[in-house]
Amino acid sequence: MLKPIEIDPKTFLREHCSLPSLPEAVIRIQGMMQDEATDSTKIAQIISGDPALVAQVLAVVNSAYYSLPKTTSNVKYAVAYLGFSVIQRIVISVGVVNAIGIKEKKELNNYWYHSFFTALTTKYLAKRFYSYLDPEELWTASILHDIGKLVYIKFFPEHYKELKRYCEQDGCLFSEAEEHYKLPTSSYIGSLLCHHWRLPGKIEDACRYHNLIHISKQGSDFQTVIALGNLLATLSAGGLNESCKNRIKEVAEKTLELSSGNFISIMADVYDLESEAEKFLRSF
Repeated sequence: MLKPIEIDPKTFLREHCSLPSLPEAVIRIQGMMQDEATDSTKIAQIISGDPALVAQVLAVVNSAYYSLPKTTSNVKYAVAYLGFSVIQRIVISVGVVNAIGIKEKKELNNYWYHSFFTALTTKYLAKRFYSYLDPEELWTASILHDIGKLVYIKFFPEHYKELKRYCEQDGCLFSEAEEHYKLPTSSYIGSLLCHHWRLPGKIEDACRYHNLIHISKQGSDFQTVIALGNLLATLSAGGLNESCKNRIKEVAEKTLELSSGNFISIMADVYDLESEAEKFLRSF
């Protein structure tokens, strides 16, 4: 029998379940956003002060999401080519996950795989149906939409294990397992983390509104496409029961105004993105 989890939003992540500050590189780069004198050399120097961060940023830069004409091992080149705002978003997304401090490598790998797969799927959907949305804003929000699960893993590991076991046994979504056990949702916990670290509002929205139930509640197109990206990546990964598969299919067809044939075509494209997510994880 799982113990109830009581969360006071005023004290959570500050007292009993406390997290450190964001990494110095993230804080410094956030602070430089309004500095017109900022140049690629300064940004590269800050990132290069953290060797682990360098490796992670370059793995993202060289991934299918950005499709550089050639791979690079030079942070300064990456900043100059992609621009400061892109690198800033990459540093924030990587730095936030690192700061949570997950020790379970398998779970951390699962997180990165699903998040990157979601980012690729979201970008694909946005290009086809929401071309006016900024793919760089979608990147950070897609990568961080599930950070509430990392908080579960860190502070409530037994609850997380049971939620995961129930999902695997029943073939349901994680949000449905949370509802079954009447536990605080990881989407809510993720939004608290965003507020705690003062992350941009769109990231907080992605954390709070990325589940199946949220798509039908007339959220913004930004929230909708990330929720769809998350759901189609989850569907592609397999393991869901028929009822869950059908509900995802129905909501995607309705939201995107698709025929059944068009949905199948889109899912074929999404399946093709899996190999890129796997390739990214191997390089990360």
